[in-house]
Amino acid sequence: MLGTARKVVTTMSIWRRSLWRYRVTTAGITLTLFGAATALDNPPTAVSVLAAVCGCAVSLLEIRANRRRARLVRFQSRDGDNYRDLSTRLGSLGPVVESAHDVGVVMTRESARLRDQPVRVELEGTPYRLPRELRAWSFDFLARRARVAAMYNGDILGLASDLPSDDEDVAVKLRPGRYFDFFCSNLLAPFDVWQTGRKLPLLQGRELILDQRGQLLPFGRSRLANTVGVSSLAFTTDGQLILVAQARDNVGSPGLIAPSGSGALEPRDVPQAGAALTIGDVVRRGAERELREECHIGAHEIGTSSIVGHGRWVSRGAMPEFCVVTLLDLTSDQVLDRAIRLVERAYVSEVLAVDLTPTSGWNPRKPLAMLPEEIRGSASWPLAFGLACLAQSVADESWPLRQELTRRLTQEETLPASGKPSRSPTAG
Repeated sequence: MLGTARKVVTTMSIWRRSLWRYRVTTAGITLTLFGAATALDNPPTAVSVLAAVCGCAVSLLEIRANRRRARLVRFQSRDGDNYRDLSTRLGSLGPVVESAHDVGVVMTRESARLRDQPVRVELEGTPYRLPRELRAWSFDFLARRARVAAMYNGDILGLASDLPSDDEDVAVKLRPGRYFDFFCSNLLAPFDVWQTGRKLPLLQGRELILDQRGQLLPFGRSRLANTVGVSSLAFTTDGQLILVAQARDNVGSPGLIAPSGSGALEPRDVPQAGAALTIGDVVRRGAERELREECHIGAHEIGTSSIVGHGRWVSRGAMPEFCVVTLLDLTSDQVLDRAIRLVERAYVSEVLAVDLTPTSGWNPRKPLAMLPEEIRGSASWPLAFGLACLAQSVADESWPLRQELTRRLTQEETLPASGKPSRSPTAG
């Protein structure tokens, strides 16, 4: 039922944008209806007929103009853009993480600060609004992508300032927004906008994330929504990592294997007013919420969580990404025995449990090597990013979960020796 309600809300949101896009058409239809209605009343028939004809003409002209414009505009994907030309600049920030289709970077200094010290956070009162140059293409982009993807125009939180990388006591700013704004900004960045007959693109997606020197734009100067991505790596009591295979029409990482829970930070993840807000607390709440929703886990079944890193998903408009590690009070069998919640079936197709490789070989620059070989090529970028952060954290002796996680990972194997991922018998 909730899934149907979300679809209705999303469809109505797109319709509202359609009415604004076709506002002249709407006025024309109104005139047409006025002409038809008044033809039966006192006004002269000629006036009513004229109003109806004018309404039809105005409506047809705008529909024709908008359809012509839509045919002339093309959104060209840059799937092959691996940003290798930026490797030196990105590498100075931390390990560059690549998955099958995406690339991003672990912000090493900011991640270390998050693990060691709390970072204050403030909520901005003014919500994000698409800038004019993005609004021009937003409806066409949204309407085309909505046909093939499961979306919900919910409330989100975006990052409006950078995290400190040292001991400076500054507050990180979060800004409210809507998912469609993120869709039409960060998710537009991997595309170039072309118009038929032009030799150069109208908009180059790279310009949305890079400055004139080819450096990543800081969040304070970015024109994008920069929705905060949160994910969790959840480990069971028998040392298994829980993973989620996402549905093919999921906008996040369609058809790929994602972390135990992954999604966007929402206003409900912020503690009640009056509490001392830190970005670590807010991220943990968001990551645990996604974990509970996608893996059908209760809040009482979560032992403890600890933030492990911050990065930027470069091929997603350089959006901010955070990851936490969660220790569950459940065995892998207990997790896999649960059915996927009905409302999540549009996003989650399967739940898995895997053994990671021995910790002695973990390398944050080669995170996919930590996974079983048969699923490395199907890993999403948030999963690769989370594993890179995990490798950094385990090497940090001050990380609070290091001892307990190491104990779980090195205990005697309780699963089949094949090492293949275990799958939920109720998933699908």
